[in-house]
Amino acid sequence: MSSDYIHRCRTDQQCHEENHLCRIILRKDLGRIKELVKDSQYYCKNCGRAAHDSGNLCNPSKI
Repeated sequence: MSSDYIHRCRTDQQCHEENHLCRIILRKDLGRIKELVKDSQYYCKNCGRAAHDSGNLCNPSKI
């Protein structure tokens, strides 16, 4: 996913991106969550969650 891509979901239920952390948390995939948040470099401006890759967040910003 390019760094120019911006997707701004307003709620977890509105997000339809299967690789976004908010959707993975709804599925309670704890192994995948642990993998995505390790060494976080970005946070979501919508929900405050953090992830290593900006492509896993709805509205990412560099930490």
